[in-house]
Amino acid sequence: MIKAVLTPYKYFWRQCTILLVIAAVVFPAHSFAMNYATGSTQPDGFLLNLYPFWYTANKITDKNGNTAVDKLGLDKYGVQIGGNYYAGSYLFNTVIPVGNLDVGAVHDSDAGLGDIQLRVGRFLPIESVTILPVLMLKAPTGSYDKSRPVNFGDGQTDLAAELYFFKLFGLFSLDALARYTIRFHNTNSDTTPGNELALEGLATLRLADKVRIGPAINFVVGGDRKKGGNVVQDSGLMRLSAGGEIYYGRDSRVRVSLAVYKDVLTRNTNEGMLVMSRISILF
Repeated sequence: MIKAVLTPYKYFWRQCTILLVIAAVVFPAHSFAMNYATGSTQPDGFLLNLYPFWYTANKITDKNGNTAVDKLGLDKYGVQIGGNYYAGSYLFNTVIPVGNLDVGAVHDSDAGLGDIQLRVGRFLPIESVTILPVLMLKAPTGSYDKSRPVNFGDGQTDLAAELYFFKLFGLFSLDALARYTIRFHNTNSDTTPGNELALEGLATLRLADKVRIGPAINFVVGGDRKKGGNVVQDSGLMRLSAGGEIYYGRDSRVRVSLAVYKDVLTRNTNEGMLVMSRISILF
């Protein structure tokens, strides 16, 4: 009898705990990995990029990497629609995510447009390697309502400095990215996420004339967040993901790739797996 009475209250407090943890956890500003030749030069013109993706996670970790929430049931899927315009040494880029976010632990979901990303960069006049510095602005244009426990957008404005590197070595290639993101105060939640440093790398081997495959790694670390102007100690996130990509260049204008990443070490964030494809068409 006592067990029957207490069970609903245990469920209620578990739901409250999950909501508090989800609200408090700091998700990375950008969780999508780069692909083969992301920072390479292209002929002048327009390049359309479609990135279908699916990210799934079943737990959130605490500051020590231990499980804070299990049976999370997080699924985020959709497509990122990207447009690159190349003009001489300049690159102009826009990315608009469209998709759905579902969190089974709180029985809630949200779908619609995500937060838009705007980039401008210039290729450096270096012949031996391709180096591309980029300035990126993420605007809070996505679906967001602070009264909801789950939002596809995050209501967050970010400014990032990115540095892309690309090099071919005979049969091998190397892509690398360093990004530092300044995360501004979020007036919706009265929270300021910690600034983030992200490092990514992808090495490929040419198996055939149009096919490449290789391993990849993605690392991000963030500072402590602020709530109401006060620093929340030991709240900074950390994520190490490992995976790989297979690439197929149908011709000089159409490219397709498939990448899979598994989160292998996390702190104060969700831990799961990302499956992402890229379809690029040069006009």
